[in-house]
Amino acid sequence: MRIAGLYPLARGSGSMPSMSSRWLAWGVLVCLSFVVFRAPAEAQRSHHRRGNPLIQQGQSLYDDLRFEEGLQVLSAALIRAGNTPQDRVTIYRLLAFTYLALGREEEAAGAYQSLLAIEPEYEVGSDVSPRTRSFFERIRQQWEDAGRPGVSLAPPAPVEIRHRSPAQAERNQAVQLSASVDDPSGRVARLVLAYRQGTSDVFQRIETEPADGGFTATIPADDVSPPLVEYYFEALDAQGLPIAARGDVAAPLRIAVPEPSHSVFRKWWFWTAAALVIGSAVTTAVVLSGGGGSPTQQGTLLITVR
Repeated sequence: MRIAGLYPLARGSGSMPSMSSRWLAWGVLVCLSFVVFRAPAEAQRSHHRRGNPLIQQGQSLYDDLRFEEGLQVLSAALIRAGNTPQDRVTIYRLLAFTYLALGREEEAAGAYQSLLAIEPEYEVGSDVSPRTRSFFERIRQQWEDAGRPGVSLAPPAPVEIRHRSPAQAERNQAVQLSASVDDPSGRVARLVLAYRQGTSDVFQRIETEPADGGFTATIPADDVSPPLVEYYFEALDAQGLPIAARGDVAAPLRIAVPEPSHSVFRKWWFWTAAALVIGSAVTTAVVLSGGGGSPTQQGTLLITVR
């Protein structure tokens, strides 16, 4: 078999090429086929890197079976500005599978129905388990029976979370945080506070409580330690899906927690010892001034603490 253009014939003859030339030709073909078949996948990853990088990060966490961390990243990805419709389809798909992996079927159903509202003809691939496929087919049927809710609706009014972050907190002292929500369409069902100590732990999530027309939550004292605490607020709808946030897993709010001062002047024993020294000095001065008949000279003792 000859592959024209990949190698020249031997000069002055019609003989077949050498063995090394054949291997070179097949090597070129393999490289070309790799480029042709890998290009779409690389282009898709490149698109997410240029657009919303949290999508690829969420996919990687799902692939590594790190579902709780993936859920936090995908929730942040969903409410980032600039998502295209295809971005949102990808995020909702990953959210649906992540929720299902965690056994949270209600949230998985909500994510999948939100996906269908954007792309009504979407079908789960054939590479999933029969049980998973059956679950999503049932959710699709429920969505169809309900009249395909969400399709062709105008975008809802945006939700805004208002909150002022404290600049600093004391070590081992609980931190109470408050926030208010502007929700013109009444979509917010819950407001959650996610927090962690430092920058490496997984965020812990706690429910906020209504208070004075807003919401409050408290970071426990045991989780407040140097050098900082990171946190964010996340508003969820009735299906448990995120619709707004103040901060997020990739760009959290921060509270500085200073190390306690080790200055000697803050120690009780320093001032106790200083008082004893000063007392001894005064006593000695009185005794010395009382001897002899010469007039007593008065003086001033200055003690400077730096």
